[in-house]
Amino acid sequence: MLNKASLAIKYLLFVFNLIIFLSGILLLTLGLSIRNVYNQYEQFLTEHYFTVPSLLIIVGLTVLTVSFFGCCGTFKENNCMMITFGFLLALCFIMEIVGGLAGLILLEKTQSVVTSKLHETMMFYNKTTHITHIWDGLQTSLHCCGAEKLDDWYPILENKLPMSCCGSYNGAIDQNCTTSEPTVYRQPCFVSLSTIVKENASTLSGVSIGIAFLQLVGIMLSCSLSKAIQKSYKQV
Repeated sequence: MLNKASLAIKYLLFVFNLIIFLSGILLLTLGLSIRNVYNQYEQFLTEHYFTVPSLLIIVGLTVLTVSFFGCCGTFKENNCMMITFGFLLALCFIMEIVGGLAGLILLEKTQSVVTSKLHETMMFYNKTTHITHIWDGLQTSLHCCGAEKLDDWYPILENKLPMSCCGSYNGAIDQNCTTSEPTVYRQPCFVSLSTIVKENASTLSGVSIGIAFLQLVGIMLSCSLSKAIQKSYKQV
């Protein structure tokens, strides 16, 4: 039989497992949500921006499995399951820290990566339908024009601007969009897009690291309960 202190740890771990389960759902939802946002701008990002949300999805699914071991081990007072729970939770902790730090690194590189990709892809505007459609959609939805400035389009479109720089979604067929137009978008696209990517990377890093340290409490509780179970076995 467990003593009163150990029973308190047991019930506390029950409650904590519910929190862990909810954190797994949060990680899974967040990973899917951020990956979906990045998918909309995949032409302007590197594969590393998709690796971290994918890692978050895997960790979320793992955490949901871990919470099952935690609940079963706590209920049955099974030492083997508690050790498994603690080990898997420690593994999740490491993965979340890695994901959080990777998100911070990507956060620092976002502006240069986005700017480089914008310049790289705009060279194919009006040469491939896919890129033309993506650029028109980007400029229309984010109310921006060019990679770093309006003039970026001039060497590509012979001193003209795409209609999407003025809010129209007609490509560069009817070149009536000029810098004198009152509706022309003057904000560079690297600013608008970098802001979106950075906000999501910051959220990803903050949540990953925050939940990781929350789970650290779970690791300590599982270790305490495991020791209490071992002690009760010896007394028997």
